[in-house]
Amino acid sequence: MAPTKYHRFRSGERCDECGARQWYAQDAIRYCRNGHRLEGFAEHEEDEDAFGTRGKVTRRKKEPRRKAAVKLAGDEARELYLEALQLVLLRLVRRLLHHLEFPPDLEEVVRALWALRVRNLPLREVGANREGGKRGGGGDESDGYGSSATAPFSSFSEGGTGDDESDLNFSDAATAVTATWAPGAGRRWKLPKLIDTLALCYLGCLVRRLPVTTADFCYWAQRGDLGYLAALNDIPRNVRDRLPAEYHRALQIRDHIPLGRLQATVQELVISFKTNFDMAFPPLNYVPVLVRFITELVLPAEIYPTVKCITEILKADYSYPTGGRKIRTMDNPEVLLIALVVLSAKLLYPLDGVERPPRIPQDPRSMKVDWTEWQRAMQDDTAEASCGLARGEEHKVTPEDVFTMNNEKLDDFMDWFEKMWIGDGDLKTDERIREPFGGQKRPTTPGDQNKGGINRDTEEDSERLRKRFRVLNDSMVVVEPIPDEDTEDAGEKEKKKKEEARDLCPVWRSEEDLPDAARGLYGKAASLAAIPLNTLIRGVGQVERRLEVWCIQRAKRERDKGKRKGKGKGKAARTDDDELESDEVGEV
Repeated sequence: MAPTKYHRFRSGERCDECGARQWYAQDAIRYCRNGHRLEGFAEHEEDEDAFGTRGKVTRRKKEPRRKAAVKLAGDEARELYLEALQLVLLRLVRRLLHHLEFPPDLEEVVRALWALRVRNLPLREVGANREGGKRGGGGDESDGYGSSATAPFSSFSEGGTGDDESDLNFSDAATAVTATWAPGAGRRWKLPKLIDTLALCYLGCLVRRLPVTTADFCYWAQRGDLGYLAALNDIPRNVRDRLPAEYHRALQIRDHIPLGRLQATVQELVISFKTNFDMAFPPLNYVPVLVRFITELVLPAEIYPTVKCITEILKADYSYPTGGRKIRTMDNPEVLLIALVVLSAKLLYPLDGVERPPRIPQDPRSMKVDWTEWQRAMQDDTAEASCGLARGEEHKVTPEDVFTMNNEKLDDFMDWFEKMWIGDGDLKTDERIREPFGGQKRPTTPGDQNKGGINRDTEEDSERLRKRFRVLNDSMVVVEPIPDEDTEDAGEKEKKKKEEARDLCPVWRSEEDLPDAARGLYGKAASLAAIPLNTLIRGVGQVERRLEVWCIQRAKRERDKGKRKGKGKGKAARTDDDELESDEVGEV
């Protein structure tokens, strides 16, 4: 008799009666080692007649198991993050060159700025001599931008995903923080942020004296022309898998660039370059930018000489401050320029509805703008521009808007969503999202539209501007000049009050103080410059204060000059030049 073959129960199972852990089979019945019969088990052999009656057997294909990438940490993670950031910068520059037709030498300038940015980072020699520095995807397109493996960090800095605008308004209470990149005892290192890549591209344009602004870069980034918002999706998959979670957050943009974020980053970099390398950037090429501001805001041509005149009074050169004192709102060159445009319109064409007639026919205030017609033209022409969703404004869509959007707007939003959030992630997830829209094909994609040069105007934009200026010209009327009275009588006080009302200009300190016409102009100007409305109001108020001080000082000098002339010669006669100068003071 053959020996009984015992088998072990599966994990967690045993005999219910005796607790034995082994069993054997006999006559197609299973028993425990102590002979207790086990329920639920019966062996049987198939009959020969049942051969071939089984249907087709389909085996489920096993999914290939992805090998989890090892997450890097410490210096290696920081080096890989810098390589990824360098790749993003390289692709931004190439999009500027090939899609927006920037000059080719811009790449050399940006490469030099990046090399300076990573030059003084710690552990440079250690990272350069380290073996096994090859990392797939990050270094194949370096193209001379400098080895990021020579620039490890010891801590992580703020990412570019914040939406809080409280620290982006160029607050006058905050001083310019000296940002040194050299090693220091007990100092935590700041990693370059994703927004720094966009700021370096702008600084390269500033070095080349190109007529672009930070608002232009925000505009191109929001529209998807630079691929900035979805930069994480363009980084190779094997690189992303090896980056820790905090670096993923640093390379992600929530859905838009907060207003003022890029301007604040540019200001920080300018101060850092000055501190580390004693490097000064040239001033803003403001004349073409000024013309574009006036044109896009649909303002009369008299704004241009007025801005030039105030620029000479303030002795402004439109260069970025390099620290050493408190940085005010008006110290930012782009904020100053748009503030002067708004202030000039406010001085020449009153926004509060108060009549301020000119003294002479040559006074620029002899023309009056109907701000109600101006607002209506700007709103109507924007509403009729397109039935689709405006590119760059997809992040403003709310769940309630979905119920009122037409098919074209829904298609535009889904295109933006696919580009921003799907990328080359999990294939199953991509297929599930695309499945309901599989039979639909768009004639064009957002990335193929509106390719052009630095000037972002199209034929439709030019025609829209012509219509706006036509409405502006039709609404302007001539104001009869009212000269000052020379008679001196009992009504001298009333005469002075009228003159003061004619020369004075209201000052608005907050958004609640703005009248309807002023709110419309200020809002359009702030949107054009990509800054918060409160920042523009603060900048205009600071310029008005500077002009007020200048007027007081000039009037004091004129009085002192008249007193000196009056000694021994009687009363000084009023000349035509003095009258013209007094008129200029009144206009300011």
